[in-house]
Amino acid sequence: MQSRVPALVVAVMLNVLLVTSAQAVPSVSMIWRGVGATLVSPAASTDAIADIVLTTTTETVQGIFISIEFDANELQAVNATELAVVGLPGMTNSFSPISAGTMIDNGAGLVTLFDEATLSTGLVGGNTRTLGSITFHVVAAANDATDIDVIAALLNPGIDALTSPPNVTLCTSVTPGGCAFIGASITGPVAPPPMPEPTTALLLIAGIAGLGYVGRRSRS
Repeated sequence: MQSRVPALVVAVMLNVLLVTSAQAVPSVSMIWRGVGATLVSPAASTDAIADIVLTTTTETVQGIFISIEFDANELQAVNATELAVVGLPGMTNSFSPISAGTMIDNGAGLVTLFDEATLSTGLVGGNTRTLGSITFHVVAAANDATDIDVIAALLNPGIDALTSPPNVTLCTSVTPGGCAFIGASITGPVAPPPMPEPTTALLLIAGIAGLGYVGRRSRS
């Protein structure tokens, strides 16, 4: 993502590294559907779906309010889907959107207003659930597996956060270290060498034929 990842995201990742070394924290991962990993190599001009996956550790997560940033030079968001109902462990316990619908800004490379929460217990410790997905159109994937192209983060201060019952905040943009945000990357297949233009190919063939003719005349 070159230098487009804001300092806030970098700070989040640094805090995550510091905190996760001391204790396990809930995580929000961007996982490519179909490969089940954070790295995928799609063909050019195709679509790739990134699932938003919440994993808890010892804490229970009751609400998730996040934004997703992506490299607009490599990807364009086609749509973003919050699952209407996400079953959680326990009876009558499920996540659902607080406010339906997300907002896509392909110019800024942002998807905002992703939120899922429950008024019941929440996602208890040690469980993983997919809460939604984003479909991206691959514009021009770069062949750099270490480049983070999609990441969920706390980009809207005062709005984005992960909460735990009873209404305890696990992490915000001010205190991001209570949760881990794991980004995803895409790499494009190596492009074949370009075919020469017809005129170039004809000149090349004529040149080779000419060299052969000159060689034969010199021998005679």
